[in-house]
Amino acid sequence: MFEFFYALPSQNRAADYRSFSIVPATGAIGADVTGVDLTKLGEDGFAELRQALLAHKVLFIRDQSLSVEDLEAITLRLGEFGREPYVEGMPGHPHVVRVVKEANERTPVVFGGAWHTDWSFQERPPAFTLLYGHDIPPFGGDTLYANLALAYEWLSPKLRAQLESLDAIHSPERAYGAEAKHNDLMENMAVRYGSHDGEVRSHPLVIRHPETGKKILFVNPAYTSGIKGMRPAESQPLLDYLFSIATQPAFTCRMRWTRGTLAIWDNRSTWHYPVSDYHGMRREMFRTTVVGDVPSR
Repeated sequence: MFEFFYALPSQNRAADYRSFSIVPATGAIGADVTGVDLTKLGEDGFAELRQALLAHKVLFIRDQSLSVEDLEAITLRLGEFGREPYVEGMPGHPHVVRVVKEANERTPVVFGGAWHTDWSFQERPPAFTLLYGHDIPPFGGDTLYANLALAYEWLSPKLRAQLESLDAIHSPERAYGAEAKHNDLMENMAVRYGSHDGEVRSHPLVIRHPETGKKILFVNPAYTSGIKGMRPAESQPLLDYLFSIATQPAFTCRMRWTRGTLAIWDNRSTWHYPVSDYHGMRREMFRTTVVGDVPSR
């Protein structure tokens, strides 16, 4: 049966900020930020930036010129560094992951190439992720984002009530377990895979955002492997339905990268998806995370 999905512009309307200009990307999620140098932004301005980040869930901060040290300093203004499993940090910068695809690589496989929430299998998954565009191809390599608070709100009250009593199981096995051979195809990144011991745990399927109080679907296709207490044949159709809601175009935005853009997203209430459509062109990014709280109802 056909179902018409929509988002209201009021759900992503921009407030007025003194320290920068902001334009929403879509009616559902995301905003472009201009007119600011993050290396010179004061405490009041950074408080505004965090407010905008919580409101729009992902910010695309344009026209920055950041060193790795600058990125580290900006990250620490949002909180403590997160833990980076399965990927090596840069020499001398253990919390900064170099996400690179060289022009001469043999396959179009890209790092993180599926809808996901970063490291949702951790006890304290990241609150925020920062990704800086250091070397960007002339086209391609966009990143998609989805609003999981809107996805939750779209569901019927009856289903929402049922979901709020469930716990989802999160595991890195499909992405980094012994059979995750796609990691070998990323020729210029040091990805450790083959073991997921100690990284499987359950979180509430619906969490409450610790800063905004909003309820959010906390499941994702890459790392959610089941629902606690349910057989796979029972849980997977339900998860697949939830995944299909979250990826409706009305609940998403598509971010086009430019050199010097810093994307910051609220990892607790979003998914993201890196598009692989730039094979044969070079792309280099620097990535950090900010540790979050233990997800709770």
